[in-house]
Amino acid sequence: MHGLEQYLMDIIYNYRYTGLFILLTGGMVGIPVPDEFLMTFSGFQISLGRMNFGKTLLVATLGSFLGMNLSYWIGRRLGIPFLHKISPILHLNERKIARAEHWFQRFGDRLIVIGYFFPGFRHFTAYFSGISELHYGRYATLAGVGAFLWTLTFITLGRILGGHWEKILYILHHYLARGGIILALIVFLIYLYSVKRGRLSREDRIE
Repeated sequence: MHGLEQYLMDIIYNYRYTGLFILLTGGMVGIPVPDEFLMTFSGFQISLGRMNFGKTLLVATLGSFLGMNLSYWIGRRLGIPFLHKISPILHLNERKIARAEHWFQRFGDRLIVIGYFFPGFRHFTAYFSGISELHYGRYATLAGVGAFLWTLTFITLGRILGGHWEKILYILHHYLARGGIILALIVFLIYLYSVKRGRLSREDRIE
């Protein structure tokens, strides 16, 4: 077990709900915290009778939801100006930035819920939701549903697995990380297809 994971386990063990809430909030903003690890370990603590299932689920959901909302508003308030500042480094121009915004407005909100289950991808959906100024009411609803389903899954998993939670989580996290790459690739291909289809439709109108 890595030193960071042991340290996080100690926080959950000693501070329980408060520790879980703060760590998940920070993790959803982008602090490098193994979120699934925290929830599965909390589920293991439930199986030992040290934490309550309902309270743990509520705290984890609220912490995740708060973190996703902070990411949304950071993206909304700072995202576009910051993106313009670094655009020369990323070889982006106004047209490419506008196209990226259009892509997320068209497809991105559908990925908010499922994006929770893929490490790294959930941060992308939160920040880009803010950058693209996705309607907050819709975003908050989808982020809330996603937070509940995500935390419910991993807390229940830790509770059921008991002492085997860490071994199974390692295997699961390995495949989720691969799945995140695949999901990002699928999203990118959808984007390319939409751009190509839009170009062809414009050419047809010209003809």
